[in-house]
Amino acid sequence: MRKLITVAAVLAFALLVVQTAAADDSFMIGMQGLGSLMKSPVVYNGSFMFGLMGTWEITLDDSTWPSDADSTARFNYIWDNFFADNYLDTWGAESWTGYFNGATLMSTPHFRFDAVGAQTGVLEGDVTIQILVRDWYADGLLSQDEKHDNLNLSATLNVNPDLGTGYFEDLCGHGSVSSGVFNFHNPPTDDELQIVGQLQTYTCPSPVENQTWGVIKALYQ
Repeated sequence: MRKLITVAAVLAFALLVVQTAAADDSFMIGMQGLGSLMKSPVVYNGSFMFGLMGTWEITLDDSTWPSDADSTARFNYIWDNFFADNYLDTWGAESWTGYFNGATLMSTPHFRFDAVGAQTGVLEGDVTIQILVRDWYADGLLSQDEKHDNLNLSATLNVNPDLGTGYFEDLCGHGSVSSGVFNFHNPPTDDELQIVGQLQTYTCPSPVENQTWGVIKALYQ
């Protein structure tokens, strides 16, 4: 009987230490909006087409970039620092990829969803962005038509549970989105984006406390 009581107590302790996450919420999301890497500050924002209701915003730190008053200098800086060294010289897939994340910027790009309706609340966190520019001429030189060729943008979302409110309070989560119509537009013109993807939120797992079997048994002696 004592052994049975001990086993039951250990199981109860384990349940307190490690809690199973609640059922996941998965959203297929579509977003439309405006923004530009060529304008300062860099802010993309708009509304949801489906999946959630409300508005969204993505911001990037451009504090070290040239002013948007000189579009040539600004684009050259972006190209030289984020794209030029990332050339893929593979036959049939020649391309440059620009990476916009915490390793390439002063701070990691940030996203914020202000949702209304059935899921009213704020969801925020980090977003890492990649932009693919195809080298259609396979010559290692960026041409004007390659620069303005409806480029491919992809991004991953990483939810910060400390910033969530309402429906999303204390939730962890992640997601991925993409768009095939990214463009570099000089000010004052904005780039018009449609972005689609998926988002998953879930109850953050409880931290696991590292204890030896002897310590656990000693609790119930």
